[in-house]
Amino acid sequence: MNKLARASSDLAAEYSAKAEAYVMRWAPVIGPMARPIIEELPLALAHDVLDIGCGAGELLPDLRRHAPLARIVGVDPSPGMLQLARLRQPDAHCALMDAQRLALRDQAFDVALLAFVLFHLPDPIAGLRELRRVLRDGGAAGVVVWGRVQQRQDTAIWREELDAGNAAPEPRDAAVMQQARMDTPDKLATLLRAAGLRPQRVWAREFAYRWRRDDLFTMQIECGVPSRRLPSLAAASREACCARVRERIARLDDDALAERVEVLFAVGRRDAA
Repeated sequence: MNKLARASSDLAAEYSAKAEAYVMRWAPVIGPMARPIIEELPLALAHDVLDIGCGAGELLPDLRRHAPLARIVGVDPSPGMLQLARLRQPDAHCALMDAQRLALRDQAFDVALLAFVLFHLPDPIAGLRELRRVLRDGGAAGVVVWGRVQQRQDTAIWREELDAGNAAPEPRDAAVMQQARMDTPDKLATLLRAAGLRPQRVWAREFAYRWRRDDLFTMQIECGVPSRRLPSLAAASREACCARVRERIARLDDDALAERVEVLFAVGRRDAA
């Protein structure tokens, strides 16, 4: 297995292991941030709809409501996530699959969705080309990625305390964290064009989510960056680090805990040859 394939495999394993924590702690935050794309896709008369990187199925019920006549297919490389997706939307067809190598026939779908997935692909253009391949002529692609993100103060606190405790650095490979390649509308539109998709609309929207302290702390240790660095510490050091972080977070005002992000949306089309 080459380095990029290993990075993707490791990411899928991480999401699989943390699937239940992700559903409880993070999906309720980002799910509402992705949903505006649903309203912009031609779902009402669609016959076949594909959710690439469907994860635990957060958007599958929305797709079913907006595409009542369609066959809904969700694919993801994480078995743990797919197990939860099947429970969330039992009538969806869920399959284990890499977004860069879709085991699906050409021109099989009217609509395809990539929500908070594209930046996890080592080759985003390859992923978009696969999406285009499985779209019918005239089919629509919906893409959701992060734009500008305002760092919460607790993120800096965690980094400082983990560094002070000599925790190992972020273990994720940079190949599966490529937000910088698509964090403006122009960059995102350029990627769509490079894959042969015509950008029909690309826009940005700002969101805010106000965390409760205990919920934020739990999210970080269960599925945030600290969850990936803390295991490198011995148990006593890990407990001491968490205690210091809790103490410092307790002194922050409520506004410092708000999640303020820009989300980018794009609708692209596969034009007839």
